[in-house]
Amino acid sequence: MKIRKYTLILILLCLIFPDEIKEEKNIFNQTLGRDKDPKIESDITKLQLYYRKSAWTILTFPGLRFLTNIIYPKSTISHFNVKEKIVAFTIDDGFYGIDNPSGSLINEVTELFSKYDAKATFFTSGSHCYLKFNDLDLFFKNGHEIANHSMYDWPYDRYSKKQFLEDFNMTDSILSQYTDYIPKWYRAPHAKFSKVMDIVLNEKGYKHVVCDVFANDTAIPDSKWIAKYILNRVKPGSILLIHMPEKGVREWNFEAMEITLIGLKKMGYKVVNLSELEQISVKNK
Repeated sequence: MKIRKYTLILILLCLIFPDEIKEEKNIFNQTLGRDKDPKIESDITKLQLYYRKSAWTILTFPGLRFLTNIIYPKSTISHFNVKEKIVAFTIDDGFYGIDNPSGSLINEVTELFSKYDAKATFFTSGSHCYLKFNDLDLFFKNGHEIANHSMYDWPYDRYSKKQFLEDFNMTDSILSQYTDYIPKWYRAPHAKFSKVMDIVLNEKGYKHVVCDVFANDTAIPDSKWIAKYILNRVKPGSILLIHMPEKGVREWNFEAMEITLIGLKKMGYKVVNLSELEQISVKNK
């Protein structure tokens, strides 16, 4: 009897407050993306790996530049129009998750990019910021920048304006503790973007940035394949994406980054952060 009463009350609430119920469910019952993804290479079978590579190759066959023009509003940036061989490297989800307190590879990644005279924009989640402020001194001196990637690694496309704005401001506040300069870039987690999110970003003067070269590296633990996929599709003005590796979590992405940087150098590409690539594109107009 109690179960029936509870069910009836829930149905009535859904009928009276459908949007509010949906939003509460969306926010409080979500699973972090990294909980679903492989953390080490042996978490998936060779057959699963083969299917994932094949599926991603087929899905992105038209090219991400073309697909993003269809999926996102015109204000979303997937690449910049430049003639020179210059690309922007972006890294998502840095620095490391709260579930992996000893997993930071930020120093190793900073040294890696310095080795190849490359810079990157790190789209950083507020829930991944557990570094001491002075741990990033060399990081910023080497020309890297951090940008808003929301608080958590889950979709925000069902958030209300108030909820998304609060989350966005909270993330900005956390990132501001590391640097006085935060570029007005934003990247939606899981690439899910709504009209509400677009309105908030426009009001705050931010630009939504995706990418035109991405090898689904969170689901495909194969560093050589990831780098090859990227290098075969890169173009002048491309925005590349590889997710942040951590000790014991997506470590294959560290090798993928190095192979990619080596390949880009051989191809004559200069690797910069987003702000630099935007400045170059403005000069080309």
